[in-house]
Amino acid sequence: MHDGIYVVDGDGHVFDWVDQCYQRHLPAQYRSRTSYWPGWPWDRNQAGQGGQLGRAPAGPRDHLADNDVEGIDLAIIYPTFGLYIGEIRETDYQIALCRAYNDWVADYCRADPERLKAVAIVPVRDPTEACRELNRAVADLGHVGLMFPTFIRGRNVADPFYWPIYGEAEKLGVPVGLHATGSETGDVGRFETFLGVHAWSHVPEQLIAATSIVYGGILEVFESLRVAFLESGCGWVPFWMEHLQGEWEQRRHDAPLCKEGPEYYMTCGRAYYSCEPEEKTIPYVAQWVGEDQLLYASDYPHFDGEWPNTVRLLAGRDDLSAGLKRKILGENALRFYGLKTAVRTS
Repeated sequence: MHDGIYVVDGDGHVFDWVDQCYQRHLPAQYRSRTSYWPGWPWDRNQAGQGGQLGRAPAGPRDHLADNDVEGIDLAIIYPTFGLYIGEIRETDYQIALCRAYNDWVADYCRADPERLKAVAIVPVRDPTEACRELNRAVADLGHVGLMFPTFIRGRNVADPFYWPIYGEAEKLGVPVGLHATGSETGDVGRFETFLGVHAWSHVPEQLIAATSIVYGGILEVFESLRVAFLESGCGWVPFWMEHLQGEWEQRRHDAPLCKEGPEYYMTCGRAYYSCEPEEKTIPYVAQWVGEDQLLYASDYPHFDGEWPNTVRLLAGRDDLSAGLKRKILGENALRFYGLKTAVRTS
C-alpha cells in the first residue's frame, strides 16, 4: 500500500533464464541447443561500463522483497526472453518454449499468488496450438492475460491468421498485452549503438501495433476484447490517434471493418496504455483517452526501470489528481486484467 492506494504493477517482468526456466521445463530434445532465444547481444545493464543497471532477483522471494521496497502490492508478470516469441521460426520449438515458460512462471507465482500473477505466451505460428495453450495457461495455471508480440516476421498483429487467438482470449475473458522486445527497429542496421536501437523500438512498435489493431478492426470484430499497448509510454497516443483518424477519413475503404473512426476505438474503454511515472504528458493524455485507460508499469527488473522510485515518483506528482493517481496506480490495472482483490490494511 502507498498512501492508502492498492498498487498494481500492470507490466512487470521476470528473468526467464535458460538454466532456471527452459533447461528444466523443455522436452529433452531441445535442451542441448546452443541458442535458445534470439536477441540480447547488447550489454543492456552496462556491466562493461563499470555499473550494473536494473535488478537481478534470485527468485520470487527476492522479487517480492523488492516489490515491498517499491510499494507494489500486486505485480503482473511478463517475460523477458519470452518477449522474443514472435521471432522463433520453428513451430514445434515455439510450442515447446511457450509450454515451458508458462509452467515455470506458474511455479514462480506460487510463492505468493496474491501478489504475483503472470500472463501467458503462446505459439503464434500455430493459432490452433496457441488457443489450446492459452486455455491451459488460464484454466489450469491461473494466468491472467496473454502477451502478444508486436513483431512477427511477415505479418502484423491484426492479420486474420491470428483472429482465433484473439477470439480465445475474448472467450476466456482475459486481456491481450501487446509488447515489444526493445530490439526491433526496422532500421536495417542503421544504428551502431544500443541507445539508438532501444530508443527506436518500443514506441515505433506500438505505433505499428495500434495502426494494425485499429485499422484491422480487432476491437470491432471482438466486441469485448481488451488490449493494452505496453512499455512505450503514453505521450504518443494523442498524436497517433489524431493521425490515424485523419488518414482514415481520406481512405475509409481501406479499413472496411471500422464502423467507427480510430478515435472511437482508441478511447472506447477497451484500449489501455501504460505510462512512465515521470511522463509530463500524463494529464494531457488522460484528457484524450480517459482517466480509466492508463496503467502504471514498473518495468522491474530491467535496466531502464527506476526501481525503487517509480511508485513514489508517480504518487508524489502535484499535477495529477488524487483520483487519477489511484486509477493509474491500481484500479485501472485491476479492471484491465479482470481482477477483484481485497485491499489489505496491514
